[in-house]
Amino acid sequence: MTGFDASLLYLETSQQMLVVGGILIVDVSALDFEYTFDRVRTELARRVKEIPEFRRKIYDSPLNLGHPAWVEEYDLDVTQHVRRVVVDAPGDDDAVFEMCGTLSSRPLDRSRPLWEMWVLEGLAAPGTIAVFFRAHHALLDGTSSAAVLRKLSAAGQKPSSRDLDLVRTQAGGANPLQLITGGLWDFYVRRPVTIARLLPEAAMLPIRLRRAAGTRAAGKKTAPREVRDPDAGAGTGTHEAVEADDEVAPKAAPFTAPRTRFNATITPHRAVWGTTLDLTEIKEIKSAFGVTVNDVFLTVVGGGLRRYLRLYDDLPEKPLIAVVPVSTRDDDGTQGNNRVTVLFASLGTDIPDPVERLRAVSARTRRGKKQTRSGMRPDFIQDLATLAPAAPLSLLMRLYGDFHLADLHPVVHNLVVSNFPGPRGKLDFLGARVKHMYPLGPLMHGSGLSVTAMSLGGQLDVGINACEHLVPDPDLFADGVRESMDRLLSLTRQRQAAPEPTMSGEE
Repeated sequence: MTGFDASLLYLETSQQMLVVGGILIVDVSALDFEYTFDRVRTELARRVKEIPEFRRKIYDSPLNLGHPAWVEEYDLDVTQHVRRVVVDAPGDDDAVFEMCGTLSSRPLDRSRPLWEMWVLEGLAAPGTIAVFFRAHHALLDGTSSAAVLRKLSAAGQKPSSRDLDLVRTQAGGANPLQLITGGLWDFYVRRPVTIARLLPEAAMLPIRLRRAAGTRAAGKKTAPREVRDPDAGAGTGTHEAVEADDEVAPKAAPFTAPRTRFNATITPHRAVWGTTLDLTEIKEIKSAFGVTVNDVFLTVVGGGLRRYLRLYDDLPEKPLIAVVPVSTRDDDGTQGNNRVTVLFASLGTDIPDPVERLRAVSARTRRGKKQTRSGMRPDFIQDLATLAPAAPLSLLMRLYGDFHLADLHPVVHNLVVSNFPGPRGKLDFLGARVKHMYPLGPLMHGSGLSVTAMSLGGQLDVGINACEHLVPDPDLFADGVRESMDRLLSLTRQRQAAPEPTMSGEE
């Protein structure tokens, strides 16, 4: 197990469950067989044998000085992982998401492979079930979760030799001598070598980041944006070319985020919700302003946060800061289950005009990516995590939560916003069509809200995971995201129809 994967185990507490998941809305009316839960579970039992990730479990020993290992569970009992529950009447979205929130509040059993599926029956829509999938973050990240879904969709065919090779490479048998020997090698050889390599790199990192920022400022480029008189009323802006420099982009850095109602110590209780955006409409905005799909998504999330916090009179003057995971995964698939670095992005929640917010978010994201590429080696965080000490880190995190230390120090970041590609075409689950797939990211103390999106055909499904005590009404936030999307799309089409007249769009 890599240090990064292991650190996700060490950082977990009863309140801070580092679990990823997804809610699939599945149309079972067109199955080749009549739907019953037993038949679905039997089919799953046959197919999970072809998915290496589902057969891995933790193996460790008190004598091990290194990180735990993954071993294969040869006697996998699917009945311990796949269960059924009937949602409360009338089986609408409220009932489905409330049940998923309740199920999210339970820790996973570490003595077994770290995943589970719940089949939710009793939905209002005829011929429809929901499948709630959960897995520990040490086992899967967002990118690999999407890959597992694709494997489930294609499972039942002959397993690829690559999948079988990954099982042999990443999940062997339980061998105590090999575990202890590997731990000694890790502690006395690999870690000292890693420290010797990381110390000069860490010392130079601030200089490299400043140099990358300086290079960005020196290479200013012109980009059109809307310039509005802050003292004027609606409809007084004009379009002109301005320099997309550092003054345009709001700065984003750790410990600079404002405190909001969801930036506090979290509890184990979760509230979840899902909503869907039209990917074609997002791409229409992307093309109109020369930005990326992720820029549009971050802008829309910022607009949703702005609307939500204004309902509670809790909108800070400073912009909210999101942590955006960036995958560094290569094609070999043999270097751990999590391969990410992070980007701090301003969501422009202090900017009332959606178009101006999009410009600012895009400029900051470009600058942040450049700084990350120029200043930090992609595997720097991975290498740093290899030094994570198990017992001290676990104790520190328990004390951190028990003493509510997240409430005392400056906010590191406000929330996590993640967007990863799903299947380009349609997705099926055991032969049944998946109508929606709402991904859910983990929560950490000090950041009780997570927003994760995955593309599915021509739609972008957005999953919202929140601490129930901090954000008891994620449906209101989801409404704000959709309203923000509608407003930005409306302004975009106004601009396309009549470029010269100005657009007014305060939220």
